[in-house]
Amino acid sequence: MAKTEELTKFYEDLSQEIINKAAIDETEDYRENIFTQIYIDFLCEAAEIEDGNVCYHEGRGVKVNGYSIDEDENNLVLFVSIYKNSPQIFSVAPSDAVAMINRAKQFYIKSMKNYQTDLEEAYGAFDLARSIYEYRDKITEVKIILFTNGTIRSTMLETEKIEGVTFIPSIWDLERIYRVSTSGTAREKIEFDLLELSGKTLEAIKVTIPEEEHISRNGDKTVSGGYTSYFTVFPGDVLYKIYERYDARLLEKNVRAFLQAKGGVNKGIRATILETPEMFLAYNNGISATAEQISVTNERNDTCTITGLSDFQIVNGGQTTASIFNACIKDKTPLDKIYVQAKITVLADQSQMDRVVPQISACANTQNKVQLADFSANDEFHQKIESLSRTVWAPAKTGGEQQTKWFYERARGQYADTRSREKNVKFFDSIYPKEQYFDKLELARYENAWDQLPYITSKGGQASFRDFTIRLKKRGKFVPDQNYYQELIAKAILYRRVRQIVKSQKFQGFWANIADYTMAYISFKTAQRIDLNKIWRQQAATEALDRTAENVSNAIYKYLTETCSGINVTQWCKKEQCWLDIKDKLSITINPDLVSELLPISKTKQTGISSLNDPEKDLINDIKSVSADIWFAVSSWGKETGNLQGFQCGIARTLANYVGWYKTPSIKQAKQGIKILNTAYQAGFISDNSIKELLLRNIDYTDI
Repeated sequence: MAKTEELTKFYEDLSQEIINKAAIDETEDYRENIFTQIYIDFLCEAAEIEDGNVCYHEGRGVKVNGYSIDEDENNLVLFVSIYKNSPQIFSVAPSDAVAMINRAKQFYIKSMKNYQTDLEEAYGAFDLARSIYEYRDKITEVKIILFTNGTIRSTMLETEKIEGVTFIPSIWDLERIYRVSTSGTAREKIEFDLLELSGKTLEAIKVTIPEEEHISRNGDKTVSGGYTSYFTVFPGDVLYKIYERYDARLLEKNVRAFLQAKGGVNKGIRATILETPEMFLAYNNGISATAEQISVTNERNDTCTITGLSDFQIVNGGQTTASIFNACIKDKTPLDKIYVQAKITVLADQSQMDRVVPQISACANTQNKVQLADFSANDEFHQKIESLSRTVWAPAKTGGEQQTKWFYERARGQYADTRSREKNVKFFDSIYPKEQYFDKLELARYENAWDQLPYITSKGGQASFRDFTIRLKKRGKFVPDQNYYQELIAKAILYRRVRQIVKSQKFQGFWANIADYTMAYISFKTAQRIDLNKIWRQQAATEALDRTAENVSNAIYKYLTETCSGINVTQWCKKEQCWLDIKDKLSITINPDLVSELLPISKTKQTGISSLNDPEKDLINDIKSVSADIWFAVSSWGKETGNLQGFQCGIARTLANYVGWYKTPSIKQAKQGIKILNTAYQAGFISDNSIKELLLRNIDYTDI
């Protein structure tokens, strides 16, 4: 397919996605807001930004569509959109783009002078303008990002400094978003000339490790090596200038975000910078980085001078880099005594980057414990949800006859691609109505809100998805079944109904946060006893739920606006303390009709990723069937021989006691129990035939 055809298809898919999401609530939401949110999600996924809030305002000489404020309130991102509902790709004149960026800049400048007094308090723009006014002495950098679904030819954009604030404009048009969404790395490469950027080059030692092939005992072939590492030392001001230009983009392969100097390690880094900067090189572990290519001169044996870096990424040491930057910005600390050791690795085969980078990070990281999580929608959980969505028919809605399906879009564009391949589009739409389309970000939102984590969902789609993925990984092997899927759809129906009711209240600002907190509060007050199976069967929430959601959302709105203590409400919603206060201090009466609909406590069961599937229930029953004598014997054997770890011996004794107490082990204990029995069986300590059969029945759990 030619590039023009691919871009046209991307535009059509984008337009269809906006239409789909506008149809979800059965009310046409303002499409420019939906477009802005989609572009924010694109940039979050590409690690260009951390999060973003949609916030539309347009007035005389000013316009803004959204914003993002970092936790230190030093940096602000303003989004401004040029959106056109056009059947074909259209072009935007560079002069129009610059004019729109200037309108966003004017919004900031006017807000510094108390523009909030001209705005209605109910609108999200009031919150933003107030935050700018209150943080005006803290904010040092404002990025203005123009979004458009049109194309803009190359445009020179000048960085400008006004009253101590640096304004950095950028444009994300259709072509740029297309490139970042279709490239293998899902981001634009960071490339720079060191001399041009910082006025300095880096002396380095170069070590090349050739590729080696290894053959395991079972005949499998693996390859390692095949890389060159450059060992160098970055002056503090060079790292500062690199981070100043590229900030979070440098860290997008890092498995954790900068921890804002809250942990002991980051406090230690900051203390060294401020108090004994000359000792920084001795105390700090340095950074581990990767690059696609390194430009060098003066090569002599194993030494060289690094002059440029292509696709430079900090894999380990993000805290170090960001701490240096923040110390300079916030504390006005000179960096002339700061030096940071670095190892930069270049793989001969760049296609192996995604495999090698997590290993570099895991092995190099000695400063903080890292939670390694695969933020991919390609794992078994999401594949199974996709499969269920293509095969499970939803009941006809009350009063109707037509059965339908919900369409899970595991990867962006699946819905549009599948629909475009259908010969009979009307038939496809009757089976998969637009309002029954959902994606991975929405799935995470439904689950997190139901599990009473509204402060997580308030951080944005990508952050919510990452948190859900981490919880899923901690949960261990979990393959959703049809029951889980049906309850998931019930949560989707419930959440979407809550969102509709919130919108109908005309709150204007931060309605998504109100919906998140309303859903979480209803889940909390009902102890998750809402009959999800009933919602699935009816494909609708009940009137009692509607009235409860209306009552709760009004109370939540009032509470959030009254307790934010002058800070931005959307920022307040992202804090766990906000949710803890609501649970502790807010008492909202649940509609009596809803109380009568709740499941009896005896019939209440866990739902979501915390619930047990059938294989796990079978495993627990098998572990319960093992005699106490066997568990005690295995525990003693493991301790005497050293074949079991200390905690495993303890678990074996606990399981032995559970037999006498008639107590059911947890799934975590059962999973450890099967591993313990397998170790004893493989070592020949247990030869009982019933244990052999038990192990064969649960073979999937013996190696996890």
